[in-house]
Amino acid sequence: MPDEVSDLTPMLSPDTESSVLIKSTSSRGNKYKNAITMIVLFLINLLNYMDRFAIAGVLEQIQDYFNIGDAEAGLLQTVFVCSYMALAPLFGYLGDRYSRKLMIILGVTLWSITTIAGSFVPKHLFWLFVLLRSLVGVGEASYSCVAPTIIADIFTHDMRTRMLAVFNIAVPLGGGLGYIVGSYVSKTFHDWRWALRVTPVFGAICVILLIVLVTEPVRGSADGAHMQKKSSWLSDVKNVIKIKSFLLITLGFTWVAFALGSLSWWGPIFLQKAHKLANGNEDSKDKANVSLYFGMITCGAGIIGVLLGSEIARRYRKRNPRGDPIVCGVAVLLAIPFLFCVLLLSKDYIVLTWIFIFIAETLLCSNWALITDMLMYIIIPTRRSTASSILIFVMHLLGDASSPYIIGEISDFFRKGADDDLSNWVSLRNALMLTPFVAILGGAAFLFAAMFIIQDRRRAEETIESMKISNNFGLSENA
Repeated sequence: MPDEVSDLTPMLSPDTESSVLIKSTSSRGNKYKNAITMIVLFLINLLNYMDRFAIAGVLEQIQDYFNIGDAEAGLLQTVFVCSYMALAPLFGYLGDRYSRKLMIILGVTLWSITTIAGSFVPKHLFWLFVLLRSLVGVGEASYSCVAPTIIADIFTHDMRTRMLAVFNIAVPLGGGLGYIVGSYVSKTFHDWRWALRVTPVFGAICVILLIVLVTEPVRGSADGAHMQKKSSWLSDVKNVIKIKSFLLITLGFTWVAFALGSLSWWGPIFLQKAHKLANGNEDSKDKANVSLYFGMITCGAGIIGVLLGSEIARRYRKRNPRGDPIVCGVAVLLAIPFLFCVLLLSKDYIVLTWIFIFIAETLLCSNWALITDMLMYIIIPTRRSTASSILIFVMHLLGDASSPYIIGEISDFFRKGADDDLSNWVSLRNALMLTPFVAILGGAAFLFAAMFIIQDRRRAEETIESMKISNNFGLSENA
């Protein structure tokens, strides 16, 4: 802690004393710099998810433009997430050893360039569009692995929980804005490609803000331990995967991501088909309205879910230190019946369907900040980027990387070549029925993680304390 460091200052030489005072100041954190860093990271995360789901908001137009079916449409999300997933271990390794700020700058620059380039692909080069979407995933992977670790290095305890909640609000807010902005920009310019030309502009602004305003904190500074990297990447991986609660949290998040990934990707087009069946016709205005409603609900439910889940867990963990995984598991299981209702009632009860979507998304979004928070307190600072990359790799490999394509293939299988409106809706509904059953596995995994979370957290705290003692002893030796 900062007080522990300052108690040593009389024993130190002038040079060493100056170094310790700088570290102590870093540990306390400059409120202004921390706020600026938090705002910039939030904005980048917001743009990250806007970019991902702008495609989903205009998916049917993309299918018409490239003349592709559901399987190929699902492939767009799958290749994006696969590249994102495949590069996560590399960026996790780099994030624990080199400048995280530089990695984020390069990553945001890459996904901004490839996103806008995708808007100029001609209709006969679908493979090029797929390739560019995969490169967008590479850029975003460099950011997602390291941004939470920067937040963990400038905040601690309840404040860390709150800031991670704020950071994760960008997920549903960005996703919702992606649906809304994507559909309405394409409608305004009468061209879906304009949906891809919004986020790169703001991405360039964020790069400038990163360069000018953001200062990278020392790893472990918020925990009072300024740690130097000594172990190999393979050693880090071995130590991380021995943590039982980490493995169960990863499995839980993976299965929830499978459900959320497929529903987020196919949700707007599924509801557009249901709306068309209910009203007997559909035009571009109807499609835009469905994307607008879906986006607004995603924004509202996501924000409420993240804040509510974080606050409930923060209060509950004071009485039960296993509270975080319990809140995650219970929320997921409570969402299951509402997911079934959405799929079964969407054609005949539109208003009720929107209500059930709001409730289900609120419950499913309640675990996002908690997952990141748990990861930060069961993993020591010098392995957090590696742990984040492992979670991202597994979660995408078995979760939202594969689910859009799998759902698309199942939908095409059920349709069996039929092209009428009812067959299109029924086949997609039947395919999406897989998602609630997978989500049940996710809820169960979170509840099992509660069995090990206390001992794993205690072990991480003991390791951090031993590193602090070692650092202080080293400073005394140099005096």
